[in-house]
Amino acid sequence: MKNESTVYVGLDVHKESIRVAYAIDACEVISRGKIGTIQTEIDRLCKRLQSKASRVCARGGSRLL
Repeated sequence: MKNESTVYVGLDVHKESIRVAYAIDACEVISRGKIGTIQTEIDRLCKRLQSKASRVCARGGSRLL
C-alpha cells in the first residue's frame, strides 16, 4: 500500500538518454542513474516511481544533476 508521500523527480533529457534523480517528500536526493529514451524504459521508470509514493511531480530540463 502506498503512503501519502510525494516523489519529486528531476529529468535531464538528451537525445539518447535521460538522467534521473528523485527525492521523497523533499528529503535527500537520490540519483537513479541513466535510462534510455525508448518508451518501455520510460514506462518502467514511471511504474517504479509510482510504487514509492501516492503522488509524483516531475520536472525536465538541463543541468539538474
